[in-house]
Amino acid sequence: MDNNAKFPFSIYRESGEGRIVNTRVNKSSMEIIEVTQGSVRVQIGTDFASASRGDFLYVPPGMVVRIESEGGISSVRGIIFDISVFEDNMENFDTEVFDMFYIQSKNKLTVFGTEHPVHSTLSVLMQECFDEYSTRDVCYKLPIRANIYLMLTALLRFYCGARGELDRMIYHNVIRLSPVINYISESFKDKIYIEKLADMINVSPDYFTKMFKETIGKTPIDYINAMRINYAMELLCTTDMQMSDIADIIGFCNPNYFHKIFKQYIDLSPLSYRKLSR
Repeated sequence: MDNNAKFPFSIYRESGEGRIVNTRVNKSSMEIIEVTQGSVRVQIGTDFASASRGDFLYVPPGMVVRIESEGGISSVRGIIFDISVFEDNMENFDTEVFDMFYIQSKNKLTVFGTEHPVHSTLSVLMQECFDEYSTRDVCYKLPIRANIYLMLTALLRFYCGARGELDRMIYHNVIRLSPVINYISESFKDKIYIEKLADMINVSPDYFTKMFKETIGKTPIDYINAMRINYAMELLCTTDMQMSDIADIIGFCNPNYFHKIFKQYIDLSPLSYRKLSR
């Protein structure tokens, strides 16, 4: 692993049977993962996906991630880098594109397989990063930095590119919904009313719900609950807090309701998830 004050990043390899990467959350970092052997089941937030040798996945900041082998020995490698990759260049960067990327990548879990147009770019650049890190030649961090930018460019073009009329409509709606998304990110632990969210963009509650679902792929309630469950998973695997306290902190009215919603999203009880994660 490596860290640098101006451009912090870390590089890792993990392999084995069963759990390969323990449950964790990178608060202010992004991650690109490559499966290098076998098949794995990846959890990112409340979404799950299977991936095989050669596949890539992107993990947005603040999302719980866990990787398990689907049988036999499996291996992964990855690069974790700070969100300052964007923030340090924001003056020259379209903030609308950043908003689009942040929202779409959190709600569009994608396995970049060998047939995906982004795959070849990620494959070449990831290998170059690991080659540079292995040799650690003079100024080896510079090409790693350049390759991370290029990988992000490929991901940005996938998540934010306008490939047709539907993409352009979604882009427009995501930008329009940005203040709502930011409000939910800051207030998901509190009681949130659809009427207030609709007022923020001057539409009726019914139209807001329809627009939100068509744009984000989830209803507003599903989106809010997914954020709450993601935070609950973080607390379950990093603290010894009681279930009642976690339920209260994340905005659910009581532990029984928390248990019901958690199992609905994760297919495990909160207690079972805590034991599994540890």
